[in-house]
Amino acid sequence: MDEPFSVSVMQSNQSQPLRLKPGEPIPGLRCDHQDGWLDVQLIMLNGETLSPLLPLGSDAAYVWVPKNGWSSLKRAWLQASGTITDVNELESTYVHGAVMPFTHWLRPDEFRAVAEYRNVIAIWRDPIDRYVSACRSHLNQLTTKSINARLTLHANGDQSLFARTRAAYDSMFKSFGIQSLDDNVDPRDLMNDVALCLPAWTRSFLEWTHHTLPQTSFLGKDPSLYTTVLGMHQIGELITQWQNASGQYIQPKAENVSKDYTNDLFRHLSRDDLRPEALEALERFYACDRNFLEQAQKQLGLLRI
Repeated sequence: MDEPFSVSVMQSNQSQPLRLKPGEPIPGLRCDHQDGWLDVQLIMLNGETLSPLLPLGSDAAYVWVPKNGWSSLKRAWLQASGTITDVNELESTYVHGAVMPFTHWLRPDEFRAVAEYRNVIAIWRDPIDRYVSACRSHLNQLTTKSINARLTLHANGDQSLFARTRAAYDSMFKSFGIQSLDDNVDPRDLMNDVALCLPAWTRSFLEWTHHTLPQTSFLGKDPSLYTTVLGMHQIGELITQWQNASGQYIQPKAENVSKDYTNDLFRHLSRDDLRPEALEALERFYACDRNFLEQAQKQLGLLRI
């Protein structure tokens, strides 16, 4: 691979208007490998909404959003759906890759058709908290050291290939007016700097893109299609509901917390580290997510977000 990414997404059949009946196959794009996942992100970067839906039985579904409890809920879905029942296997399974073959990436008309006969749920998260969470776990991927390490692994000893891919990344960053982050700068400063140019980072670095795209890129813009939208603090309740409905025992998994990374300064980033100008930039970027919640409150009733 001489370029940062390639395009090879399977195309879905489009028809207007789309009508579905219970029991009919769920439409949407499908991808079960890394290239396909990156291609999905490229479609979303072109302004299209793609809602990643996991079916729950014959009449329900869950739309996952990166950084909105997706690791815990994907792990729970694998157990509730009976896809993985051996807990030992689950511990060694990369849950994001494991659910990808079962995910249906729905365009708005497809999502609307599916929502006609399925009760669809999703998790909404405060966008500033979501950004900080993305920085805690993934901001270090934007540093020069991390990018070079990734490209070195890809080049597998081919220095010419490393030089070409590094030049391709540098050219792409330059076109957006950014550059890889200085390894020696305080992570708090890096988090603020990235916030000020988040649209550029979201468009230029696909390993970062899905963690920071607005939630509406995944949820869509019409909350009325959802049966309910829950807050992060309700994830435990949701998993319990899945367990009761499926009859499958769902073994919880303790989440990683900052105290487990005492030597990793990125893991200790917090909302309080954001400066006023960074907060203002983030609120502008994520205004669509705030509007989604406002509309959801009106259309779905009082939500405990």
